[in-house]
Amino acid sequence: MRGKKRVVLIFPRMIGAKDQIRRAQPPLGICSIAAVLEQRGHEVMLVDSVLEGYEDLTPLENEPNLVEYGLSDDAVVSRTLQFDPDVIGISALFSSQASAVFSLSRALKKAHPGVPVVFGGIHASTNGKSVLSEEPSIDFVLAGESDHSFPDLVERLPGDCYGTPGLVWREGKRVRMNSKPPFIRDMDALPFPAWHLLDMEKYFEIGMPHNPFITSNRVGCIMTSRGCPERCYFCSSSEYFGHSYRAMSAGRVVGLVRHMVDRFGIRELQIEDDSFTLNATRVIEICKELKEFKIRITLPNAIRADAPVDTEKRLRMFQAMREAGVEQIGMSVEHGDQEFLNDVIGKRLDLNEVVRTCELAHRAGLLVHANFMVGFPFETASQREKTMKFAKELDADSYSVSLVTPLPGTRLWEIVRENDLFMEGFNLNRVLYVYVSIKPCDISPEKLYEQVCDFNRELNEAGQRRRPETARKYSLFKGKKACGDRKYHFLEE
Repeated sequence: MRGKKRVVLIFPRMIGAKDQIRRAQPPLGICSIAAVLEQRGHEVMLVDSVLEGYEDLTPLENEPNLVEYGLSDDAVVSRTLQFDPDVIGISALFSSQASAVFSLSRALKKAHPGVPVVFGGIHASTNGKSVLSEEPSIDFVLAGESDHSFPDLVERLPGDCYGTPGLVWREGKRVRMNSKPPFIRDMDALPFPAWHLLDMEKYFEIGMPHNPFITSNRVGCIMTSRGCPERCYFCSSSEYFGHSYRAMSAGRVVGLVRHMVDRFGIRELQIEDDSFTLNATRVIEICKELKEFKIRITLPNAIRADAPVDTEKRLRMFQAMREAGVEQIGMSVEHGDQEFLNDVIGKRLDLNEVVRTCELAHRAGLLVHANFMVGFPFETASQREKTMKFAKELDADSYSVSLVTPLPGTRLWEIVRENDLFMEGFNLNRVLYVYVSIKPCDISPEKLYEQVCDFNRELNEAGQRRRPETARKYSLFKGKKACGDRKYHFLEE
C-alpha cells in the first residue's frame, strides 16, 4: 500500500416516473467497499445523493413523466472539495442512473482534474467498454464484485494499476479490459457495512426503504447471500453476482442484525437477498436466533416458490420465519404459462409449487406478495391471459405486475436487439419498469400499458377483498411520497 488514501464513494441521483414512490435506503455495495477500505487503514467519505438531496426534485427536459431526485452535481462537488480525495468512486445500481453518473463525473473531473474517477456497479460491469468510449471524464471502470478489487486499485494508484482484476481502462485509442475478479466465497470475512459513514437517522426520518409497507421507520436493510443458481433470461443481477450461491453463516447474520439493533436501534429488518431460502436449514437456524430481537421482518426481493423441495421442511421453515418476526414473503412467479415459463424465460418453476407455497405460507401465518411480468418478446394475448388467470386464482395477499425491460448482458437483451424489438426512442439511460420498452407483437404499446395498470388494480383490489384485515394494516401506505403528485399505481422498479 502506498500510504493511507482519502477516498470518496458516491451513490448518484435517481430518475423515476412521477407516479412512482421514491425510495431511500443505504447503498449496500459502497457501504461494503467502504468497510474494507477502512479495514485497510484508508479514510473514506460516503455520499448518498438520494438521501442528502431527497427533496430536490428536477423535471427532466423533454421527459414530462420523469423526474430526477438527489443532490445536484454542484452540491456533491462541494462535499468532495471539503474532503480533498485521492480517489473518487461512483457506483450505480440501475442503468437509468448512467446519465446522472456521466454528468457528475464531468463536474468532479473539472473540480479535481488530477484525481482518478472510477465507475462501478451492474451497469458499469456490463457496459464498461462503451462507458469509457463515450465518457472521457471517467478514468476507469471496475467490473464485477469490487469489495476487494476497488481497495486493491486504490492502493495501486497512481502507479501501475493495470493488473487489477475487473479493471477497464484506455490504452491510446483502445479500451482494454481484465477478467472479473473471482466471486467472494467467504462472505463471513467481509466486515459489516460502513453504515456509520451515513446519516442513518435521516433514512429513518424519510422511512422509504425497498418495501415501503412499514410499521416503524427504523428499518435496517441487509444482504446475507449472493448469487442465484437460476438462469432467467431477463435477470442482470445473476450475471453480476453469478450463479453460485454464497451465503453468510447463520451466526454472522445474527451478529449483523445485533449490530444494527444495538447501534442504530432498528425495529424492522428487510432481507434483500435474491435467494434467501435456498438453504432451509440455515434459514431455520437464523430465525431461531432472531426471535430474541422481537423485530418485524420482510423479504422484499422474493424467494423461490419451490425451495426447499420437501414441502414439510418448507412449512417448518415458514413457521420458523413467522416465529422470528417475518411478516411477509415475496414470490417471483413471472408468468402463468408453464411452457413459456420453462422454455422461454428459463425459470424452471412448477406453477403447482407456487400454489402450494402460498398455502404453506398462509398456514404459517405469513403474507404473500406475488410478482408477475408481461410484455415479453413475441408474447401473445393468450399467453398474457394465462398469466392473468393464474394470478387471479392464486391466493396471494398483494401483487405487482411489471412491464418486461431488456437489460444489457442478459439473453433477453440479445433477443430484443437481434429482432429489432426496441421501442422507438428506447434509451438505456431512461430504463424504468413502468414503460413499454419492447415492441409488443399483437397489441399496441398504449393498450399493453393500460392492461398492466388494470391487472395491478384488479389483482390488488381482489386481494384486499379477500383479506380486509391486511388492507387495513397497510392503509398507512397512503400518503407515501411519490416523485410527483399523481397516485402510485403498484408498478415496481
